[in-house]
Amino acid sequence: MATTPQTSDPVSSVIVETIRPARIGTRLAHPVLRTTVQQFLRAGAWVADLGPRPAALVFRMTRLSEQPARVLGTPRGTRREPVRFEHFDAEWLWSAPAPDPRADRDAAILYLHGGAFIAGGLNSYRRHTARLAALSELPVLTVDYRQLPDAHPNESLDDALTAYRHLLAEGFPPEKIVVAGDSAGGGLALRLALTLRDSGLPLPVALSVTSPWADFDSTARLAHPNARYDAVLPAVGPDMVVRRGIAVDGELDPAWSVVNHDFTGLPPILLQVGSREMLLADALAVAKRAEAAGVPMRLQVRPSAPHTLIHLGADLLADGRDAARDAADFHRAMIDLGRLGRDAA
Repeated sequence: MATTPQTSDPVSSVIVETIRPARIGTRLAHPVLRTTVQQFLRAGAWVADLGPRPAALVFRMTRLSEQPARVLGTPRGTRREPVRFEHFDAEWLWSAPAPDPRADRDAAILYLHGGAFIAGGLNSYRRHTARLAALSELPVLTVDYRQLPDAHPNESLDDALTAYRHLLAEGFPPEKIVVAGDSAGGGLALRLALTLRDSGLPLPVALSVTSPWADFDSTARLAHPNARYDAVLPAVGPDMVVRRGIAVDGELDPAWSVVNHDFTGLPPILLQVGSREMLLADALAVAKRAEAAGVPMRLQVRPSAPHTLIHLGADLLADGRDAARDAADFHRAMIDLGRLGRDAA
């Protein structure tokens, strides 16, 4: 473990963990990403902001990256099984010693990928989710939920809910399900938990989110100093997606943003975020909601970690591997806690 638990308030439900200083690879990633990925995203945001038709075109073009992403492959020993739903696809990924989830419904992770609701999918996330499955020693069901411009994030939420209900129907006990996600998927994981609570459905044992996009109102994010320092996301990027894809007739329903909800009753949360990324503002707002509701949270602010590379860069960055191991340790601990509770009952 690369963390040391610390909290300035002994009664706070939020534990802020100090992380070792960033290694040289993480620090070098910033200028590389700023001059490549961010410039590409900035150009795309500029085109998309020209109007509804250019925005729809850009949103569709981002999906084209999914086919080439097939070449990324998975770590040796990974097993994969597609799952088809009416409106979306999903897939199981697991490796020994995790049991085959088709036969042994003991425990699982439900994973919701990132991509600002316009990118990401099974191919581009397969290597990451396979690694998470191996480290956690748990099968992972990854959901390729519907995205813009063909579906609103509300429909993305419907798909996440369908996948969770599927796990319950298959016999996976909720106290041994972890819901995880990053960026847009991280915010979606939190929305799913709120929806389950409000619907009276059983909650998962824990939430594990990385750099969650939790506030569709960009005001606080743009005012944060990290709007200038983020190496991946251009400052105008999330706001453009909201205006051109998420807002309806120019109106943004505050209920779509998880930071506008009371978190009372939610399960324990692990939240990992980079110290220089723009979505740090969202992460801190989520932490405030958790603290106000007394929800246990471990908040890891990883020094200099670029957006999404906290985990997605684990093939290249030692800091990413540390973050993935921390998440896996949390997943196993929460599942073990769920087993104890189930046995006691």
